[in-house]
Amino acid sequence: MFFPLMKTEGLTGFLDLTYLPPNNWENRINVPLNLYAIWPEGGSWTTENLGLIQFGESHSFDSSQHEEKLVSGMCLIYPSAEKLDSQIDKLPEKPVWDSRIPEWRATTGFKNAVSQTSYQGEIFPLPSKASLLTFHPFIQYGEVENRLLVLNVTKNPEIIESDLFLYDSKSKSKRGSSRVKTNSLTTIQLDGFNFAPHELPAFLIPNMAGIPFGLGVSKDGSMLSMEHTHPPASLVLFGNRFAVQGSIKKKWFVSLLGESK
Repeated sequence: MFFPLMKTEGLTGFLDLTYLPPNNWENRINVPLNLYAIWPEGGSWTTENLGLIQFGESHSFDSSQHEEKLVSGMCLIYPSAEKLDSQIDKLPEKPVWDSRIPEWRATTGFKNAVSQTSYQGEIFPLPSKASLLTFHPFIQYGEVENRLLVLNVTKNPEIIESDLFLYDSKSKSKRGSSRVKTNSLTTIQLDGFNFAPHELPAFLIPNMAGIPFGLGVSKDGSMLSMEHTHPPASLVLFGNRFAVQGSIKKKWFVSLLGESK
């Protein structure tokens, strides 16, 4: 698993990582781990060993200290019991923990001089052939700037552009489109698409997966808020969740784009 350190305009990204197991009854390892920064550069993944983290320690990372690694808007912090080469063709696959219940998560987010916002998260490489459908009830009004952040990480290091389409989910009217990239954090300014308070925005990417976040920044900087939407599979409690997700996606892609994904 990987932990994203992210960057968006006017804010400092941060990540706090604590070396404790996901639970207290299995996989009780306490060996020192190498902490690597990994980022896409020149058609490969570049790595840098940031030092060791001891069991029970917490380490903090700040985007202002890693600007050269954040050209794509993100770099990955990766704990590893093994050493990595300085250039690799694909992301490493060996996890520190065998258990994923619950996931080992870090606190990652954004801050300015007076406020900060974060979420508990991690990311695994997303499939290279996938799509994104999300509904976004997080637009705020008044003296708030609204951004959509799309985080994508794939196993391979190539940066490929795709289109994200924005719709009003009730009227099915298209509001516009914006370019997004793999192995990047893409920032999209939402206020220019003029979604009204009674409208529910729908965002679609036909040929790229991603994790979408809504970021609100008050114009005086005193308030930051960050929310991420969940994939359609999270609406299903029982049965084949991913089959249901496929059905939901197909319905909406046909309805809005005239094609299935």
